[in-house]
Amino acid sequence: MVSVAEFEQAAGSVFTISAGGRQLSLELTQVRRIEASPRDGGGFTLLFKGPRDIRLPQAIYHFAGDTIADDIFIVPVSVDATGYHYEAVFN
Repeated sequence: MVSVAEFEQAAGSVFTISAGGRQLSLELTQVRRIEASPRDGGGFTLLFKGPRDIRLPQAIYHFAGDTIADDIFIVPVSVDATGYHYEAVFN
């Protein structure tokens, strides 16, 4: 199980996922701790930014980065001029 500290160290890095036969890059833009979480090791949320030309549906994707590789459930939460934003919650 990947810890919040590992994701905090990876903030700003890019992860690769496969979706619809394409390889996409998502940047880990924010890691936020959930203070009142019952989760062992504490809860946290991750915010990723992806490309503007494709909107990923909520699903589990395999994220591969320089130091972390894990299956993560993400949900699209917003979009702006730079791309789509996705959130993962570990609680």
